[in-house]
Amino acid sequence: MEIEAVRAALTALRAAYDELAACGIDTLTCDELLAATDELEILDCQLPTQRHRMLTQLQTQATPRELGAKSWREVLMTRWRLSSAEAHRRLADAAVLGPRHALSGEPLAPVLAGTAAAQALGLITAEHVEVIGKGMTKLPRLLDPATRQQIEVEWVRHAVGTGPKQLADTVARKLFLLDQDGPAPDDAERARRRGVNKGPQQPDGNTRLTAELTPA
Repeated sequence: MEIEAVRAALTALRAAYDELAACGIDTLTCDELLAATDELEILDCQLPTQRHRMLTQLQTQATPRELGAKSWREVLMTRWRLSSAEAHRRLADAAVLGPRHALSGEPLAPVLAGTAAAQALGLITAEHVEVIGKGMTKLPRLLDPATRQQIEVEWVRHAVGTGPKQLADTVARKLFLLDQDGPAPDDAERARRRGVNKGPQQPDGNTRLTAELTPA
């Protein structure tokens, strides 16, 4: 059964940790310590991918109310003693990096498939993931899916060989080049911004109104 395999794998994982914790490291050279820490870093980058898939699967099998909470954020906060911000981050990451299924049950790639693949291989850190994720949300809405995917892959490739700060600079530069003239006209956005705002009353008793109107 699947649960037996999962339990066995988790037991082995925890046993491996205990075995490593019991190892002496006093005689390791500088190069050996760096190499060992490299392996830990890779594992640290990989482990969140397992949480992503478990959280996405959990959300298909239950509701927060069934687990005694009002929201999935509350479920995570209560069960694992997380802050609201951290619970939100984990759910948001799982939503774009975890596996998906079509209504027919057919498996689908994650929303950010390139980022998810790089994380599963331990090639990028959580900071890289955050930079890429935020950048993807800022892409112009009118970009087609193929172009979005191409940009994501471009950023992932850059992330593999550089730090989060350099990656953020690359992302910012790309966003600037894509949107030098501002966002393209969008009827929904125009409608959202349309309205009249009433300012505070001025000393002379007058009140200033500012309005944003859609084209006739």
